[in-house]
Amino acid sequence: MTTFDLVDFFSGTTIGSGFVQDRSGEIIRTFEVVTTGDFNNDSGTLKEVFTWNDGEIENRTWTLSRTGETEWSGSAPDVVGTALGKIKDDKLRWSYTLTLKVGGKNVNLKFDDQMWISRTGVMVNHAKFSKFGLHLGDVVVSFRK
Repeated sequence: MTTFDLVDFFSGTTIGSGFVQDRSGEIIRTFEVVTTGDFNNDSGTLKEVFTWNDGEIENRTWTLSRTGETEWSGSAPDVVGTALGKIKDDKLRWSYTLTLKVGGKNVNLKFDDQMWISRTGVMVNHAKFSKFGLHLGDVVVSFRK
């Protein structure tokens, strides 16, 4: 079984393609993303550049730190508090609250990300997002080195 190694996978450049679904399952937006990771063993930065199908460009820079043998924490300017991640075998699960612009207003959405890495090195991320416990939609993205 492949073990998820955050530093190994996200060091350097990765490329991803994905989509956002509303709660009915309809794809409402698509994107391409390029990440650049710079790590020094147990900490580093991960820069994300999203190019959305409507032409919007979105940038986010995560600061990530290993907090235990299988645990990670993360922060970014639009993350409320601290993101918490835990690796188990070939999976990495993140939990965090992200502030996003929705209809011209800032809205805090709870994200539950599950990342899975295959033996071929492809990583799939499925994130569910919610507000007040109500599931609002999903983000699905596939990454490769």
